[in-house]
Amino acid sequence: MPKRCAVQLKEEGNRYFKSRQFAQAAKLYEQAEEVEPGDPVFPSNLSAALYETGDYAGSYQAILRSAKLLSESPNPPLAAKLSSRLPKALTYGLRNRTVSLKDCHNDKQFIEQLKLPTGISDDAWQELERAVGEHDTLVQQARTGRLNFVSLSMARKAARSDLEYFTIGHDDVMSIITDWGSENKGNPFDLLKVSEQRLSCLSFIWGGGGDGRHVYGSIIGLSQAFLELTPDQRQTSRVHFTLLDIHPTTIARNLCLFMMIDELITMRLYKRDDGVQETEIKATIFYVWMGVALPSYCHVRFMNTVKFLLRELQTSSCRLPRWLHVTKDSIPGIVASLRYWDTQLSFQTVQEMLRRHRRFERRPVNLPNLHLKDIKAGIDDMTDEEVFKFGQMQLHMSPPSKKEARQEWLSGMRLMMFEILASGNDGRRSAQFSVEEAWYGITQCFIPPKVLRYRHEAFDELWASVLRSPSQNLKKQAVEHIEATWKPNPSLFDGVQEVKFDYPSVEFNAFEMVERISQFNSRMGLFKKRRMDEDCPAYSVSEIFFDAVVNGLLALKDHIKIELLQGDISQELMKMAHGIDDRPSDFPRMFTRIWLSNVPDYTHGPMNTATFVMPNLEPEPDASVASNCLLNPSIWKDSGDNLIYNYALLNGNDFARFFGCHIVASGPWDAIEFSAKPLPRLLSTLATREELILWLTRVFITTILPPEPPNPRAELLCRVRYPNNLVAFFGLLMRLPTIGYPLHWISEYLNTLLSDNLVTDLVPYRGKFPIPPGEPAQHAPSRRVNLNPWLSELETITALSYEALPFPVSLRLRRDDINTYEAPLSMKDFGPLTLMEKFGNYDPVFSLVFYKRGTPVAGMIQRMNRDTIINVFEKGHGNGEVFVLSVLDQFGITKERVRWKMGKERVAKMQEEKWAFVAYRLDCHEISKSFQFSSSLLGASKCGFSRFFDCSGQMVGSSTSSDRTADKRPTIYTSCTP
Repeated sequence: MPKRCAVQLKEEGNRYFKSRQFAQAAKLYEQAEEVEPGDPVFPSNLSAALYETGDYAGSYQAILRSAKLLSESPNPPLAAKLSSRLPKALTYGLRNRTVSLKDCHNDKQFIEQLKLPTGISDDAWQELERAVGEHDTLVQQARTGRLNFVSLSMARKAARSDLEYFTIGHDDVMSIITDWGSENKGNPFDLLKVSEQRLSCLSFIWGGGGDGRHVYGSIIGLSQAFLELTPDQRQTSRVHFTLLDIHPTTIARNLCLFMMIDELITMRLYKRDDGVQETEIKATIFYVWMGVALPSYCHVRFMNTVKFLLRELQTSSCRLPRWLHVTKDSIPGIVASLRYWDTQLSFQTVQEMLRRHRRFERRPVNLPNLHLKDIKAGIDDMTDEEVFKFGQMQLHMSPPSKKEARQEWLSGMRLMMFEILASGNDGRRSAQFSVEEAWYGITQCFIPPKVLRYRHEAFDELWASVLRSPSQNLKKQAVEHIEATWKPNPSLFDGVQEVKFDYPSVEFNAFEMVERISQFNSRMGLFKKRRMDEDCPAYSVSEIFFDAVVNGLLALKDHIKIELLQGDISQELMKMAHGIDDRPSDFPRMFTRIWLSNVPDYTHGPMNTATFVMPNLEPEPDASVASNCLLNPSIWKDSGDNLIYNYALLNGNDFARFFGCHIVASGPWDAIEFSAKPLPRLLSTLATREELILWLTRVFITTILPPEPPNPRAELLCRVRYPNNLVAFFGLLMRLPTIGYPLHWISEYLNTLLSDNLVTDLVPYRGKFPIPPGEPAQHAPSRRVNLNPWLSELETITALSYEALPFPVSLRLRRDDINTYEAPLSMKDFGPLTLMEKFGNYDPVFSLVFYKRGTPVAGMIQRMNRDTIINVFEKGHGNGEVFVLSVLDQFGITKERVRWKMGKERVAKMQEEKWAFVAYRLDCHEISKSFQFSSSLLGASKCGFSRFFDCSGQMVGSSTSSDRTADKRPTIYTSCTP
């Protein structure tokens, strides 16, 4: 084949370039330059292609080569093209640090040569000057920008801002290297096939660690696999477990359990042969983990552990087992929970605790070895009358009289039946616990082991006769003994709830957890070595399980570290990914496997998994992140595509392509599992620029104007949490360059939003969940939409996180231009639907809406309905007279105050123009009482002074009248009428 000339290579490259296949075009332009190195056109063409692929350093070098040739043979039109391209390539190259300031200094002569006096590229050169001027500052302040961004809430607020405390899980116990639970056995992690290098740094994290069952199960599974390794492999192995949960009381509870496990390890190591003491410790673990009430001696042991931890965690030389670590930032929350258990439960009685505890009876659908799909099918086959009867007899819920309402009630009731059966799955209950279930029906507690039973009046006699109609006197003796000597399980009480309850909710099936542990014991071969003791079945199941945990930790010795970390999964993983976490430097930031439980049900599903979790996943074929769906599996109609689309607005194939990942499994009834691919991906394997911008616009519109969430109290079938706000959208933009998308695609798109110049044919989705996968076909004539109401928030996020952004962006405000403001907002200011909890008060649906009083848009806000904000978006109502804030620092009906961030200049103008604000919930479109900015009330203490905080959290105003006047930034509000 004859060698092609440079012109032919260039023409073929042009064809690829026009079809947007830039990588192929670049190869041909590079060949053309090699054939004819003296022609400045070829490196110029190459620079254009490389720029479009995001290779800004390569583009810059090609521009320089062309410029050097132009100095010998001038070509003004070509020089103009280079002059337009050079500042952009340098600006982006400096931002992603592929080009250095030293490069710019060394090549200053040619850079100046290409800088035209005037022309269309003036703006680009000004941007370059700014990029050069701020480069060192950006490098120095990058950590601050990342900390600022991570500190922003990425979810809308709910009426109830406190955390829900879940003490008893519903998942099948997993060993994370073996399976995702008994019903999700696919894709095991084969330790025997792992290289020695990788064995030295295995890491696993559980986000939403809950009751810790998966960590305990994984210790067992890992130790079994560990013992199958060769001696050299075992010597090399290092494994890190991270149990993460957002709730500090959850972490405190698991810490106490681990400390008692360590007591058993110590007894084993030092061969302390005290059977009664060992059994006491095991019984304490058992009753704390599975029970509602504790025998007095177990209560004493547990509280001794609590007191020990209270002392140790507040000293600089905290004594914890070598294999256990509590992160420093987690300690304050843990201490608060421990202190609550230690000091605030003296008036709680076991009588009242047990009165509130009831055992779920067996349900109508009771088939052996039920799979979730079988449960759903069984419920679907039930007649309406059977469902009515179930609701009335089992849940004491009567159907409404109206026909339409009855159908909706039936749908919701079928879902409730499914969830009850899916969580308890009584059909899988074996007969081995039937005797103890009868005992439990009398006493509301598990039977203690034989060696401890002598301490309990009438227990032996009642246990021996429990199936032979024991006398009422015997029952009474046992129950009175329990009420006189037993204590409520302290670990079930949550001390950080804002709304204090005297007693926790204890309406759970006590034997569900026992059965799941028993199934795990069987699956992992634990019953082969030791049979369940029928004299104390539930205790025996727990003892076998935790003995295996102890044996596992003894086998692993110094090869395992277990970390307890309290925090939000997305925020904590972002900190790790950005290197701004306060964990020890040798702790992992990338993980071999990640289990999220059903946390994605509440954190925007696969969208946030791909954006905020997958960056911390090892780029290995067998590394994966998985979760399950418990909140709403039935609404996805057995389709993983439906689930993915509703959260990410992409079908499964496009989700994998856009995010550069692999979907291992996505069925809503099974584990939803993704694995990573090496990044960055080739641009040709990702979405095109047109596809990406279209999708980003759809995500943006759906973020600011989300679908109307159903009322969880009326439409149980369609509960969907859709919390993401504009911080989450920024997080998505920041993720895209790492995947392989060119910086200028993202930068130019964000600048379009910041300049309020978005032109689109997309329309907001105005239906309810689930969003139909065919919904992308809905379009309108292309038009410029009104983004002005969201500019304040966009500018605030940009200013606070500017140094963390991986791409340059136009900046109107700087970090110093932003303050944190607060205003009174008490429970009485909320509307009746919120106060009466007619809608879900834990659903993240609130925003603040600021508006200029006396304008038409003010009247629209006061008459808020589902179309109000959409009409502002579509028709431009109230341009500059209304702002919507979805990113709030503090909010809730019990908080008394609302807190948010905003530009100081904008706040001053709003105060001068007598603006007002309301809290708005997008599910029922209810607004709170309106509050007015009021300068006349400066110093009026009865209204409450709204303090100022700068972005570091330091107060910069004070409560004195003179200080407030001097600061010139009042944020005092009074309630006002429309």
